[in-house]
This record gives sequence, structure tokens and C-alpha cells, in this order.
Amino acid sequence: MSDPLQQSQDSPEPELAPAPEPDPEPKPETPKRRGAKLWTRDFVMGTIVNFVLCANYFMLMVVMTSYALNVYHAPASVAAFCASIFIIGTLVARFTTATLMARFGQKRTLAIGAATEIALTAMYFLGASLPLLLTVRFLHGFSYGTCSTATATIVTAMVPPERKGEGIGYYMLSVTLGAAMGPFAGIYLSNNFGYEVLFTVAMITAAISVPCVLALRRPAADRAQAARDAGAPVAAHAACATDAACLSESFEQRAEEAALADVAAEESDAPAERSREEQAAASLRVPSTRLERRVTNKVQGSWAERFIEAPVLPISLVAGLIFFGYSALLTFLTPYAFELGLSRAASVFFVAYALSMFITRPFTGVAFDRYGPHPVMVPAFIAYCAGMVVVAFMANDWALLGGAMILGFGVGTIQSCGLAMAVRETPDDRLSVANATFYILLDVGVGIGPLFLGLIEPAIGYSNMYLLMAGVGALALALFLVVAKTEL
Repeated sequence: MSDPLQQSQDSPEPELAPAPEPDPEPKPETPKRRGAKLWTRDFVMGTIVNFVLCANYFMLMVVMTSYALNVYHAPASVAAFCASIFIIGTLVARFTTATLMARFGQKRTLAIGAATEIALTAMYFLGASLPLLLTVRFLHGFSYGTCSTATATIVTAMVPPERKGEGIGYYMLSVTLGAAMGPFAGIYLSNNFGYEVLFTVAMITAAISVPCVLALRRPAADRAQAARDAGAPVAAHAACATDAACLSESFEQRAEEAALADVAAEESDAPAERSREEQAAASLRVPSTRLERRVTNKVQGSWAERFIEAPVLPISLVAGLIFFGYSALLTFLTPYAFELGLSRAASVFFVAYALSMFITRPFTGVAFDRYGPHPVMVPAFIAYCAGMVVVAFMANDWALLGGAMILGFGVGTIQSCGLAMAVRETPDDRLSVANATFYILLDVGVGIGPLFLGLIEPAIGYSNMYLLMAGVGALALALFLVVAKTEL
């Protein structure tokens, strides 16, 4: 009797041995949950860098025309060019920053650009000659374009894929805050304390970016590049295996690795972790369209491929049209409001505009991640058109501020969600080019807007000009519906 009992007690022991084996399976999921964290130290530091440099940019932009007129006694056309040449420098930087980051690394490029911003801001104190001012403005625009592109590349790479809309929405609030506080500080300081105090504050504002940049951990792209430069391909491959933001050597290598992983997943009885990640990514995928493929076929293999991420061009064009209309607010709102006797409300227009962005953007980012682009961006386009109509027919302060709130929701949502659409499906080794492509079209819209609208405004008047910008918003909506159309 005792022998069978002992055998029955002994027999379960080999069956209990394999039981602990399933325990290690849930452990790989821990990094996935940790990877979904958004508010990391690096994310906060990158956002602060973008804010202070945006504030420096807008602080000087709004007063540069009057500064050239009053201090250098420049003709009106040349004084206006002192402001717009900054945008030209920014555009040049958009084309070259990806190459600079590939050569020197993302963090180093950003650090050098931030230090250059401080030095160039200090050069406004020289007041030597008008040609020198134009040179400083161009170089300042170049350094700002370099910094903003590098910062956007670093931050968008660290945002978890499943939270792209939310994360980029929060990041773009730094632009909103800079665009609201910068012009207010620039006008207030120059009017009450003079240009030297303004330049001092602008220089201190830019200087805040340097310790924040130095506090950033080296991006995965920099670590992988350093490993390759040191001749350690194995170490670089290990870094790629542990860091989702690591760059691949080439598109062909990415495709080969994906194919091999697919074969391994099919041969495995248990579902691989990569296949689970692919399923999650598939649910977040921004749909590909025939338009995107046509643009890609045109650009692929040409000289432009080095500077332009072709699939990003359609949504970037949509955002560029919106910012073409936005330039009408930057350039002509003040004289239009003065003509109507609404200067008091116009002075806080962009504060109300920024407040609307702060209220709505966190919700729109989460909704974009959960429901996709259409339910969020279509109402934003409608709000943009409605806001332009309100501005066109504004008759009192409340109407102007109401238009600012509506436009803040429209422009802010289109900008942040458009950038999320641009970078969400972009390979890591093209992320810097994708960011540059998106901002190139935004800069082009803001840059050519004043030139074109300055020609037609005398003929049609301010009110009709803003109605025309509502039409541009409707055109952008129609193009968006083509760009984001799902193909079955």
C-alpha cells in the first residue's frame, strides 16, 4: 500500500517541473508597458528647448520691421525683408539639417545650433549696418531651422507609437506657448524699455535651451552611429535590438530583417512578441493612398530623395495651405483691427488663440490616437474656415476674440495631428527628413503668404481677403480627404 502512495506522490514531481516555464513569457511585456510612458525627462527637456527657441524667434520677428525702420531708417520694403529673410534661412536649414544630423549626430547638432542662437541674438547689439543685420537675420533663421528640426526629430522618435497623436500634441504646445508669449513680450519690451532690453531678454531666453539640451540623453540614432563609426557592428545591432528608436542601415536591410522575422514567427508554435507588436502597429496605421504612391514614385531615386520624404508631402501640403492662411493673421490682423477700432482686442488675439490650443489639444491628441485622423481633423478644418469668416465680419472685440478661439482649435489641431500623420509610419532612419519635409511646407506657406496677400489686399480689402482664406481652408479640407482616404 505504501509503495503505490509513494509512487503517486513522486509522480507529480516531473509534471510540476515544466510548470514554471510559462512564467518568463509575460516578462518581455514589461518593457512594452514601460515604453508607453510619455512624460519622460527627455520628452520634457526637448519640449522646453523647443519652447524657449520659439519664444526667441517670435519675440524678435514681430519687432524686426519696426526696428529696421526706426534704427536703420531702412525703406519699408527692405525693413520687411529684414523679417522675412529669417524664414529664408529657416528654409535652407530644413534642407540641410538631416545631413548635419547624420554627420554629427542629433544631440550635437542641436547643441551647436542652440549655442549659435545665443551668439546670433547677441549680435543684434552691434547695430553696425543694414547689410550686417540682414546677414545676422539669415544666419539666425538657419540656426533656428536647424534646432527646431533636430528637436522635433529627437522628441517624435521617443514618443511611443500608440501615443503619437497625444505626445506630439503636447510637444506642439511648446510652439503655441512660444507663439503667444513671444510676440507679447517683444512688443511690450520694445515699447516700454527699448530694443536693448528686448535683445537681452531674447538672449537669456535662448540661453535656457543649452542646459536642457545637455541634460538630454544621447538619442538611439547617435548611439548606433557611434557604434558603427567605432567599427562595432555587433554592438550596434544589439543597440537596435533593445531600442525601438534605433536606426537601420538601409531600407533594404529593414525589409530583409522583417522578412526573416516573419519566417521565424510562422515557424514558431507560440506567437512571437514581434507579431504582437505588428498587430498593435497595424491598428494605428495611417492609411496609404494612391496619391502618396504617385508622389513617392516621382521622388524615389531622384536627387530630392536626400532632402524630401515623399510620402509626407501630401499631408505637408495640406498643412502648408493652412499656414498660408495663418500668415494673413500674422501680417494683416493688426492693421485690419486698427481700421475697425479693435486694436485693444487685437493685442490679446494670439493669447486667446493659444489658450484655445491649450484647452483642446490634449483631447484632440488622444482622440486622434483612438479614432484616427478623420473624426478629429475634419472638424478642425471646418473650425478654421468658420474662424476666418468670423474675422472677416468682426464688428466688436468679442467677435475678434471668438474668432481667435475658433482658429486656435482649427490651426493647432491640424498642425499637431498633421505632424503625427507624417511621422507615425515613417521609418526611423528617415524621421529627420520627414520632420524637415513637413516644416518646409509650413515655412513656405508662412513665407509666401505675406508676399502674395500684400499684392491682392489693396484690390479686395481685408474682409474679402479673410473670406478668401476661408476658401483656402475649404480647399485644404478637400485635399485632406484625398490624402487620408483609406484604400481597401
